[in-house]
Amino acid sequence: MCGSTNNPASTRTSCCDTPANPAVTEQRSCSTKSKAKTKAKSKEKEIQDIEDLHTQAVNAKSRTYIDPATGFTVFTEYAHLKRGKCCGNICRHCPYGWENVSYTKNGKLVRREARVQSGDKENVQLLLDRIENGDGLSIESISTSPSLSPSSSSSSSTTPTTNSDVDQIKDSQDHGQSDLDDSDSDSDSDSDSDSIKNKIEVRILKKRGKGGRSGGTYTSKNVPYTRTGDKGTSMLLSGERRSKDDDCFEAMGTVDELCSIVGVAHAELEATLEANERDIGNTIDYGQLTMWLVETMSRLFDIGSHVAKPKKKYEDEDEDDGEHNFTADGIGGGFDKEHILVLEEWIDVMTEKLPELGSFVLPTGGKASAQLHVARCVCRRAERRTLPLVREGVCDPNVLQYLNRLSDFLFTAARWANFCEGKEEVQYRRYFRGAKQRGVVKVNLREEKKETET
Repeated sequence: MCGSTNNPASTRTSCCDTPANPAVTEQRSCSTKSKAKTKAKSKEKEIQDIEDLHTQAVNAKSRTYIDPATGFTVFTEYAHLKRGKCCGNICRHCPYGWENVSYTKNGKLVRREARVQSGDKENVQLLLDRIENGDGLSIESISTSPSLSPSSSSSSSTTPTTNSDVDQIKDSQDHGQSDLDDSDSDSDSDSDSDSIKNKIEVRILKKRGKGGRSGGTYTSKNVPYTRTGDKGTSMLLSGERRSKDDDCFEAMGTVDELCSIVGVAHAELEATLEANERDIGNTIDYGQLTMWLVETMSRLFDIGSHVAKPKKKYEDEDEDDGEHNFTADGIGGGFDKEHILVLEEWIDVMTEKLPELGSFVLPTGGKASAQLHVARCVCRRAERRTLPLVREGVCDPNVLQYLNRLSDFLFTAARWANFCEGKEEVQYRRYFRGAKQRGVVKVNLREEKKETET
């Protein structure tokens, strides 16, 4: 029984009959610690090199530098200060403490220590002035500047972030960094200053924002540029690309110009009304003219949409039959003739209250009246630009009729604006019957209206 191998103690002894050498064990432990220490120092040196590059970039007033370890182009703190506020993209050198970042960890917003509050123009400008004045500021001096007001963070809704947290976030967030495939940056700490300068003087990012709904380089919001028209072509609503000097784009551009000038005339009327409210005793009433102009701009947008979606032509179509089927569907299919009748009604309402017109009128008077005359001239040009499309059968003839009537409306509106403001109308006419030369005659529209009525 005593020699039984079932004895647990006996079993353990038999498995370790050769005791471990303490010296060997200690040597292996020291070797492992030495490798870990060397690796830690290497990593620390690499991180220090990154900070040195960033410091050099800031002092050189550069917006970017190349990360030697990844080949990414990284925005510097100087670039973020130029922006003036946190972009919300968890940027590596964000001086605003990721104030606008919406990423959460454990139910709390991720934040870091801020050097200046996002949107704090005074302190942001202070930092920019110190950098741009060439004071040779290091990143440390920026972060410890006593004149800055660090942003406060609520412990209930935010949580500090460690380097490991940043690594996790980088896997799922865009940090505003761009991958440069052709980058051959070197992380050697012995590189000379010229080499470092070449690395940090990267001004143009290879990977820019796509534009449009995809956002730009510094924003994820919809931007007006797409770069697709940089070679002189543009796309119609039908998806077809044409040269920008095509008849369709000539017509669209002129209609757009007309719409903008009508907007200026509307702004002049509104400004006069606002000034009138402050001037007691001076009453000006344009009636519904301002509302009519807004309605007109909307209809011009309708025309632009229609022209941008030209009807397809087929070989068997007879161009001379005068029959073109267009449907006013609100998405460019056609233009409703009812809008032409509305313009005529507006013209009638104003003309009824104006004195009889018996001569040419010079485009003078108040600012609004003069702008309406400019709009009238551009409207005539828009009509001429649209005519080729109507002849080709790809544009609704109602558009041409509307523009023709609109020019008459704008002329009447210009006279109406002078009438409402009590301005004189300068008429171009003969002083007396039989005179060889026409001259100018100033007429007070309100007084002439009274004389006509009596």
